[in-house]
Amino acid sequence: MGNSSVIPRYFTGSGSSLGKNQWRPLEWKDQTRFDLIETIREYKPLQQVGVKSARILLLGHTNVGKSSFFNTINSIFRNHVTAQAVVGSPDDQRTVTTKMRSYQVRDGREGKILNFEIVDTMGVEEAFGEGFDPAELPYILDGHVPDNHQFDAKGNISADMHGFKKTPVLCDKTHCCVFILDGTKIEIMDEDLKKKLSEMRKKITTRGIPLLILVSKIDQACPHTMKDISAVYKSLRVQHLIAQASIKIGIPVCHILPIKNYTHEIELDTCVDILALSALQQMLRFTDNYFDESLVTLGKGYVQPPTLSTDAWTKSATRNPTPSPKLNNSRPASEMKLAWANGGNALAPPQTHISDKLMSNGGISEISQVIDLEHETPPPIPVIVNSHEEEEAAAERINAPTPKQDITISSNPSPAPVESGAKVNGGGADMAAATPAAVA
Repeated sequence: MGNSSVIPRYFTGSGSSLGKNQWRPLEWKDQTRFDLIETIREYKPLQQVGVKSARILLLGHTNVGKSSFFNTINSIFRNHVTAQAVVGSPDDQRTVTTKMRSYQVRDGREGKILNFEIVDTMGVEEAFGEGFDPAELPYILDGHVPDNHQFDAKGNISADMHGFKKTPVLCDKTHCCVFILDGTKIEIMDEDLKKKLSEMRKKITTRGIPLLILVSKIDQACPHTMKDISAVYKSLRVQHLIAQASIKIGIPVCHILPIKNYTHEIELDTCVDILALSALQQMLRFTDNYFDESLVTLGKGYVQPPTLSTDAWTKSATRNPTPSPKLNNSRPASEMKLAWANGGNALAPPQTHISDKLMSNGGISEISQVIDLEHETPPPIPVIVNSHEEEEAAAERINAPTPKQDITISSNPSPAPVESGAKVNGGGADMAAATPAAVA
């Protein structure tokens, strides 16, 4: 990105404001939690794929919440907060996880083992020669590395090591990858870490493995989600972090989900569970996509079973004539689409006076460029403000939606005053923004 002010067009600002409506539909009630648990509980890969359990690989920097995410999912199905995977303290500078661990989740203390595994790995660190080595990732993706493998920062995976699987089959391979990013550090991500994650992303996507991102610690990244986790999809701060993760890692925003792990709680929380379960549900959906592709690449092709399944997972993935839920049961789908297409302006808090968008403490606030990631467009023509009347006319032009580009106003508590006739945000921003790579 050539200029830090170039941001995705669905973002309305980097502040900690709350939108009036959710920018992703999710109902925060006990029934939602119950439905998600029932659906995931009955997940299983298609029988003709020949795999009993989906393998979800967690990757990310040290102390971002990889092990804690497994503990959160495990807690939900055990019905109490658990700590099966060892986690470090917030002050740890080195990874606590040194082995590759494939964790199973049981449906209750004496319940059945669910049909997915969460694979934890050593943390990635900024410095080369420290932490997880991206060069060893292909061995894990392709299913060569056994469970409980002891990692070495210098790299120790080879065909001669004990337990190395020379001819792995589909059930040994990784079916879905997840990067976990610390929501409090996305904007200041170290360039060396960014390069490592980018290198890993290429190794994943070239194999056709779906990749998602979990943005963790959202309770620490936004004051509103700290008070109420159900405010996550109204938080413009969280929306901004998701946009930044999309740009830095290079995957679509629909592959990026916010989470909050259990860290200090001793009892379960409905909203924390809903957020974690909805993320897991999306991982399993993407895993099903991977299995669909594997039927093609293996030359089998899909064959409809003689008897259709009646489990909750299959029902949830089958077309239903019932319309999708609306936000607040009142907001039409067309309005939701417009909110994202129009620079997210429909999500912004209501404004009381038009001059508030331009003036703050007697000066003109910063105007950020909003660029369509899918279609690169020229920067906006500079706006000249010479009088109060022209100010109002300029504000009206700024708020008028266009097919490809909008300008949005970001709040600035103490902007520098601008003299009459000055240009507002000169419009000469670098247009080097590129569309994030789509995941196969």
